[in-house]
Amino acid sequence: MPIRVTCQCGQSLSVPDEMAGKSGRCPKCKGVLKVPAAGAPVAKTPSTATATPAAAAKKPTPAKTAPAASPAAPNSNLAGLFDEVGLVKKTGKFCPSCDAPLDPRAVICVGCGFNLAEGKKLDGFQAASQKKFGNKHLNEAAEMMEREQATEKRLLGAGAPWWMMFSILAGIIIFIAGLAIKMDASTSGQASSVELLRRIQSATYLTVMCASFGAAMGAISICSTLAILVTAFKESAKQGLLSMFAPFYILYYMFSRLFTKNLMTTVIIYWVSSILGGIMLGYALPRI
Repeated sequence: MPIRVTCQCGQSLSVPDEMAGKSGRCPKCKGVLKVPAAGAPVAKTPSTATATPAAAAKKPTPAKTAPAASPAAPNSNLAGLFDEVGLVKKTGKFCPSCDAPLDPRAVICVGCGFNLAEGKKLDGFQAASQKKFGNKHLNEAAEMMEREQATEKRLLGAGAPWWMMFSILAGIIIFIAGLAIKMDASTSGQASSVELLRRIQSATYLTVMCASFGAAMGAISICSTLAILVTAFKESAKQGLLSMFAPFYILYYMFSRLFTKNLMTTVIIYWVSSILGGIMLGYALPRI
């Protein structure tokens, strides 16, 4: 029966009785662990005077002597010590990146995309299935965490792009600057020596507001155009150059990539700002 052994570090182990009188290492503190010798039971041999002929006939045949254990036998017996604390030697082929079990003939790990021949992961690889934990509740918790991370990523990506925020800020600055120039002339009573500023100061408030709003819309339209050009250059240098220099090609590009490149919002902003800016500037510029 197994022998209970307690190490000086407090680790309690159960070792096979074949280890009686031998030494091993504690898997926790790595100290030398001496297994006490178990008391050998005394076998009683029946007397020849009292043994009946039937008992003598039933006398078992002596068992063959087992061959001597090889030097590796003590090490194999020590495996029980490691198995009890969960340290089990793995056999077979495993991925060096994610430690997933592999088929002996496998060249690429389907779990993480590690190429065994080249010693690196494949570019752009996505695992076909998520890692399972062997427990229903743990798998559900992992799936819930992945859904929450995906939702958070969508919410963060739903914000306005940087170029849109920059164009809106530039438009507000232009609008405020136009009104400030007009109000400065009204309060101080002095006209500017610069011809353009003098014309703005002499115009009506409605004209100045329309001109400032039209200039702000123009700035937004220019930024949205630059965003479309950046998308075209990211696709290919050919598309970017055609959109920049070929007449009206940018119109074809924005509508042909409306859904494939997610240009819906950018195109709407471009057309709204261009139309409003054209109307406002068309009204204000002849009156300045």
